[in-house]
Amino acid sequence: MLQAFTQGLLKVDPGLFLWTLISFGIVLLLLWKLAWKPIVSALDARAVRIHKDLETAETSRKEAEEMFHKHKAMIEYAHDEAQKIIVEGRSDAERVKNDIIEKANSEAQSIVGRAYREIDLAKEKAIEELRSEIVTLSTQIASKVIERNLTPEDQKKIVEDELSRLV
Repeated sequence: MLQAFTQGLLKVDPGLFLWTLISFGIVLLLLWKLAWKPIVSALDARAVRIHKDLETAETSRKEAEEMFHKHKAMIEYAHDEAQKIIVEGRSDAERVKNDIIEKANSEAQSIVGRAYREIDLAKEKAIEELRSEIVTLSTQIASKVIERNLTPEDQKKIVEDELSRLV
């Protein structure tokens, strides 16, 4: 194994080793000066952008949550208003129905009252006509009685005949 260190690929040459270290240091220094700062600043800018995006997303989430709650409240309000409108509509319909029924009852009573008055007038007219007819018949009967002197049975028969003729 010792022989592998002294010969071949693993053989260390002090001059080559020194120049390799110097080259590595120069490349490291150049990378540090030229590449490291832009890479670090790009990573920092990316981190800042990610933080801003996260804050924006959180703000948007909160706004969306607030809007959701507002819309939910608006929907509940609209639902309550719709229920109120339905209740008012039902009460209005009930009131209109009662008004219509009341007017119909009033009109029916008015019609019934007129009918009773018309019946009473017709009844009075019929009674008046009957009285007039009775007076006429009585006059006719009296004239017949006067024309001939009748017995009570004859008078009764005449009255019955006249009444049956009337009916």
